[in-house]
Amino acid sequence: MDQIAPWEVWIRATALHAFVQQQEPWLWPLMQSLHYVGGSLLLGTVGLFDLRLLGMAKGVSPAAMHKLIRFGIAGWCLNLMLGIVFFFGHPDQYFYNNSFRLKMLFMTVAGLNILAFYGTDAFVQMKKLPAGAAATTRMKVIAAISLSMWVAILMCGRLITFFRPPFFH
Repeated sequence: MDQIAPWEVWIRATALHAFVQQQEPWLWPLMQSLHYVGGSLLLGTVGLFDLRLLGMAKGVSPAAMHKLIRFGIAGWCLNLMLGIVFFFGHPDQYFYNNSFRLKMLFMTVAGLNILAFYGTDAFVQMKKLPAGAAATTRMKVIAAISLSMWVAILMCGRLITFFRPPFFH
């Protein structure tokens, strides 16, 4: 059997790892359910906004639709906190899992895409679009990348349980 990596030894020595390991059996399903709620908030708001920029629901101004993003951010924050708990609870089941690794890659791309939206004039231009107006090509590309990344993140998150690493440290 391989030796446990130093980072994993450290994680397994934390109070958070012990907390997850010692809880009643209902804690994990409860956290998973809350994780799905967070994902629903995220995809439900960001996804709708992305679809608006891609040309759907043109009767609503993108700026009005953007007001819902705060709920998506709340969902993302909830999922980030729960994701840390999941990782600390079972680090070997996540770190060595290709679905988890792909999920982290897609989250990185999604984060860079968010920077491309808010860090360029795309956000300023979006706020000026009235209902019925089409988004610029840049906004559409950013929205398409965003929507595809969040759907990919959702899919990889679901696949984590099906593609567990063949070994556990």
